[in-house]
Amino acid sequence: MNDPLPLLDAVMQYLIVPAVVWLWMLHKTQGSHGTDIAVLRAEANARDLARKEEREATAAQLDQILQMLQTINGRIDAIMVKDKDK
Repeated sequence: MNDPLPLLDAVMQYLIVPAVVWLWMLHKTQGSHGTDIAVLRAEANARDLARKEEREATAAQLDQILQMLQTINGRIDAIMVKDKDK
């Protein structure tokens, strides 16, 4: 009369199997999230590198502009000195 199989069946069906399925799904989604995070980090690093290269290119262009302005300023000063001497 005290057959433990129906109780064991019920425990397996309503407790153990759902818990195992839940843990398996949690493991699968966590692995997916880990992959997503790695991809996002790689994309962020690529964007940071691109921004750094843009800043360096802009700095080089600004240096060229500054040199051109200094050259022009030197020529204007030379012209002004010539005009003063006349």
